Amino acid sequence: MGIGVSGLMSGLDTESIIGKIMELERRPITLLQSREAAFQAEISAVGTLKAALSEFRATASALSDTEAFGAMKAVSGNTDVLAVSATNEAQAGTWQVRVDALAQAEQKRGAAFSSADAHVGTGTITIQVGGGPSVDIAIDAGHATLSGIAEAVNGADAGVTAAVVNDGNGNFYLTLASQKTGAANTISFTVADDDGNNDDASGLSALYTDPAAHSLTITQAAGNAALTVNGIAVERAENAFDDLIQGVGMTLKEADPASTFTVTVSRDTDAAVRKVQAFVDGYNKLVDSLGKLTGYDADTKTAGALQGDGIARGMGARLLSVMQGEVEGVADAVNGLDRLGIEVDRYGKLSLDSSRLTQALEEAPEDVSRYFGNDEEGNEGIAVRVEGFLDGYLSETDGVLAAREKGLNASVERIQDQAAAVESRLLKREENLRRQFEALEMLLSSYQSTSGQLSQQLASITNLNAQIANK
Repeated sequence: MGIGVSGLMSGLDTESIIGKIMELERRPITLLQSREAAFQAEISAVGTLKAALSEFRATASALSDTEAFGAMKAVSGNTDVLAVSATNEAQAGTWQVRVDALAQAEQKRGAAFSSADAHVGTGTITIQVGGGPSVDIAIDAGHATLSGIAEAVNGADAGVTAAVVNDGNGNFYLTLASQKTGAANTISFTVADDDGNNDDASGLSALYTDPAAHSLTITQAAGNAALTVNGIAVERAENAFDDLIQGVGMTLKEADPASTFTVTVSRDTDAAVRKVQAFVDGYNKLVDSLGKLTGYDADTKTAGALQGDGIARGMGARLLSVMQGEVEGVADAVNGLDRLGIEVDRYGKLSLDSSRLTQALEEAPEDVSRYFGNDEEGNEGIAVRVEGFLDGYLSETDGVLAAREKGLNASVERIQDQAAAVESRLLKREENLRRQFEALEMLLSSYQSTSGQLSQQLASITNLNAQIANK
């Protein structure tokens, strides 16, 4: 805690004097803080550069995947009836399709009861769906009502969904719906009634609509999906499948036996064009970012945090050089960015003529794929080269930018240590100044006290002399 110096004896504004002295003494800290701020700005700028490089690298990575150029697309001639998709394994072609019927799940209902809380009975219900395992469901006194039985069935993972349905006429039914479509997935429902009689209309057997036959009423029959493809009748147990046409997924949405339409599978050049466009846009965005970090804004008269930086300066040009090479084994007609419709303007930015790229993809898809994504060592595709180039900057272990960040952070730490040392010295300096001024005030106080005493003594002598003279 600082020592208070009043200045009462000297009449000096000692606090102001000490403040001015310390302000001068603090100049080294101000300089250190300015240097730290500059380093912090560089650290932030390097982080911005890393983010921009990472974003562009992601677009190159998407292009280095050769499957990006082998994408296929499927188009349904009637999307209300059939939705289709295609994988890269699909073959180009057309198919005539008619959807005659959708696959259905079997649904059954039991006999009518007066309410959902009507007491039914206890015992065991056994349910089996198609060729799946049979499931025994114990119905105890706590689940002996119609709604309790539905709850017990739903908790048993028996392959069906149970519910109690009120028809609005005072009739409540236990309903069962298979969780699987297909003609083979019928529901088997039997009971072992605790009253010992499974053939009557009391206890659990009262659920049967025909107790003697141990049967429920079928409200919707199990059925397969039925299609005609190029004149061939086919069936599937589900409405979504991918084994009818190689590489093509199909989802039936509704039946329309009177309508035949075309399913077309072709190469998806649009997907590849989008990836190349993203690559071009990503590069241009990186160029803009580099320009802001290394350039000078004449309007605001401010320089980028990395202006003059040896790492950032010219990075765009070096990267563009990496991108402009050729790849061995690629047809001359597509072996270069310009031959794929990618041009460089005078500002170092790229533009894409999508029609030229589409033509190249249609005429030589394998060569375009190799141009971007070939992974042969020493003859890498352009996108693979870009990834490698950027990895040299982005690697967290030995990347150029990671090393730069480490060096900048070390510089900041050194400056902070220096500032702390200077601050400690200044605290001691301020305490010393306060002690010196306090000593000055005490000395002046002593002088003033002595001066007062002398004045009193001189006055006494003067008075004494006057008295002697008067005698």
